[in-house]
Amino acid sequence: MTLQLQTPAKLNVGLWILGRRHDGYHELLSLFLPITLWDELRAEVAPELSVEYTPAHEFANDLVLQAARKLQQRLGIATGAKIWVRKQIPVGAGLGGGSSDAAACLLLLQRLWGRELPAQELAHCAAELGSDVPFFLHPTPAIVRGRGEQLQPVQLRFPYPIVVLYPGFSISTAWAYAQLRQVPPPHRVAPPQEWEGVLAEIASAPEQLPRYFCNDFESVLLPHYPMLGELQRALYECGAAYAGLSGTGSALFAVFRSVEHAERALQLRERLPGAQAFLCHVLEGGS
Repeated sequence: MTLQLQTPAKLNVGLWILGRRHDGYHELLSLFLPITLWDELRAEVAPELSVEYTPAHEFANDLVLQAARKLQQRLGIATGAKIWVRKQIPVGAGLGGGSSDAAACLLLLQRLWGRELPAQELAHCAAELGSDVPFFLHPTPAIVRGRGEQLQPVQLRFPYPIVVLYPGFSISTAWAYAQLRQVPPPHRVAPPQEWEGVLAEIASAPEQLPRYFCNDFESVLLPHYPMLGELQRALYECGAAYAGLSGTGSALFAVFRSVEHAERALQLRERLPGAQAFLCHVLEGGS
C-alpha cells in the first residue's frame, strides 16, 4: 500500500526580530500564510527507513529522515518505510519546504503505520525537529511568535494572486541570522499591536500591506544580494501592492490585485539563470 500527501510552502508576511532569547534563539514575530505551492510525499512500508528526492538532492541534515526516525522511536515500533519526496518548493528559499516535508512525513507515517501520537505529543515532536515544523501540522494563517513555535491561528480571507519569485540561488538561514547579529535591524515598520484590525484592513485593501509589514532581514540581506533589491523594485513596477522577502530568503513574493499584473511579474524569472516563478494563492484553512 502506498499513501501520499501534498504539503504547502509558507510565506512570512512581515518578519520582526525582537531580540535574543536566553536559549540562544531569536525572538520573532511574523504572519505565516500557507500557499498553493506544494511538495508531495509518498510512502510505503519497508524493512528500513529511506528517503528519495525528485529532483535528486542530498541534505546534510535530512529533516524528513529525522522526522521518520523520531516518530518511529516515539511510537516504539521497528517498522520502516520507503519515502519519496517530489520537490517543487525551492530549497533554501525561506518558504519552509524542509519543515513542511518533515511535518508531512509525521502525518503520513502515522497513517501508514496505523499508529498515532496524541496531538500534544505530536506537536512537541514537530517542535524538536525545527521551529517552523509545528505550523505545517495544521497549515492555516497564523501569527507566529517566540522562536517560531508559538502559533495563533487567525481568520484571514486573502483572495489575491501572489507571485513567488525564486532567484536561482539559496541563502543559508544560519548565515542570515549571523549577519543580523552584526547589524541589528532598524524595524522600518513597527510590529502591529492590534492584529484584528490590521488583518481586516489588508484583506480588503492589500495596498495597505507596506504600511504594516516589513522583513527585518531585508536591511542586511539586500546589500549582500543587490539582485534581490532589483527584483523587488521590478515587482513593484509590475503593479505589486506589496513585494518583500519571505523569511531569510532567497525567495521574494508579491501580492497583486489582478491576475493580469501577476502574470506579467512571472516573466521576471527570465532575468536570472535557474530562477523560478510561481503563481499562488493563500490557503485559508489548511491543506
